[in-house]
Amino acid sequence: MTETLTRESLAHAPIATDVPAIRPTLRKAVSMPARAALLAAGAVVGAGAGVLVAPTAGSALTASVVGAGVLTALAANWSTCGMSVAGVVAAPKQPDRRGSSTPVRRLAWHALGSIGTGAPTGALLGALGAVAAGALPVGWALGIWAVFAVAYGLHEMGLVTLPAPMRRRQLPRHLRRSAPPWKVSLLFGAMIGPGFVIFIRSSAYYLLVLGVIAVGSPALGAALFTLVSLGRCMPSLLAIVHTRRGGSMPGFLSAMCVVDRRVQVITGAGLVAVAAFAAVALM
Repeated sequence: MTETLTRESLAHAPIATDVPAIRPTLRKAVSMPARAALLAAGAVVGAGAGVLVAPTAGSALTASVVGAGVLTALAANWSTCGMSVAGVVAAPKQPDRRGSSTPVRRLAWHALGSIGTGAPTGALLGALGAVAAGALPVGWALGIWAVFAVAYGLHEMGLVTLPAPMRRRQLPRHLRRSAPPWKVSLLFGAMIGPGFVIFIRSSAYYLLVLGVIAVGSPALGAALFTLVSLGRCMPSLLAIVHTRRGGSMPGFLSAMCVVDRRVQVITGAGLVAVAAFAAVALM
């Protein structure tokens, strides 16, 4: 019964019912003084790094976009899509399912599918930016990007509310029972890889997209989207470790629903930090 309930809980109910009983509000998960302290720390660290490195506008833009990629790799995991993949990858295969696989193999298939679509997406975005190179001076591009970064950093921390262009689609529920687990892991990875095909909770992803276009480097775009693809395997990897140590999938999901609010706030502070770094480069 527990396993059945776990599979159903991972089968992507509508976003509005995304485990509301155990996923705390941002206010309950992280106090306002703590958020304010993280905000100030992010600004100080980012500005201090900018003063220490003294980058040009071009190098500051590249470094800031790399920072957004790292934040996206961390923050884009904590949604029902990431949890559903963890259920497919880490859960024991039911006896009535076709194929033979292990959690580690399924994780490898998932990573392969995600990189296989994510890396070309990043390269294409970089190529689009290269075609439009020179349309906007790099200083202006960096300044505009920094404004969006600080605005959405505050948004992630719950201090302001801004529109977020999230696509309200999740991984197809029927695939979980229509193919062998390794193939489902591969297909889920391929759907997750580009990012915009499914729901992404973190707005850091959109700063990454804008930054890759602004830099105009297909190689950088492919590298950063590969990093994000690997980062998005994190819930599945953690689930495998958790269950091998004797933990349960329901317990893992409950813990992750609490963690994701803290990750959200850290992401907001990180976006403020890269915005402060960029601002120093413009001075």
